[in-house]
Amino acid sequence: MSMARLARALYENGLDSGEVLRECYRVAFPSEFMVMTQAAPLPLGLPVDFTNQPWQLAIPLAQGGPGAKPDSMEETERQILAVDPDLLALALLLDSDARHGDLVLCYSLNEIGSGGTTVVGIEDPDDKAVPCGESLLTVLQEYHADIHRLLEPRSSQPSNRGFGSIDADNVAEARSWVTRIEKLQHGLAGRAGGK
Repeated sequence: MSMARLARALYENGLDSGEVLRECYRVAFPSEFMVMTQAAPLPLGLPVDFTNQPWQLAIPLAQGGPGAKPDSMEETERQILAVDPDLLALALLLDSDARHGDLVLCYSLNEIGSGGTTVVGIEDPDDKAVPCGESLLTVLQEYHADIHRLLEPRSSQPSNRGFGSIDADNVAEARSWVTRIEKLQHGLAGRAGGK
């Protein structure tokens, strides 16, 4: 049975997203992951290529349920799984100039199974994973903050003209990505404080 079919069956039996993911992967997912899945449909307006699994499996039936067809990230997910079954691919960071750019971010199932949230990155499925940060939201915030930091001075350069030039709207959009992630981080902090 495919993971998507298993997830749909679990939802039909009344399980919620967290319970479905726990059944599919045999570990409880970090709160940050659950906050992200509840915030809005992926990609949250971010320049990030999110993987199919586990994100699609976290979509309840009332919102359409797990998708039947994977997208272009499926091959990358399979390659990483084949090299290291402990790694669960989460997202590809598309801007190669920014901090963590070109990396596929992953959770270690062992790590999240013991309550950790550390994220590692892989540039090529055959490469060894390198530590990126203490959590997915932290790494995403650093990545998007760096995109904003890189765009701001470029927008005022005399050579910034014509096709591909960076304007105030591009800089504002980059800042909005950072703000979006920081709101998720604040929501997570509020959720933890309310427990």
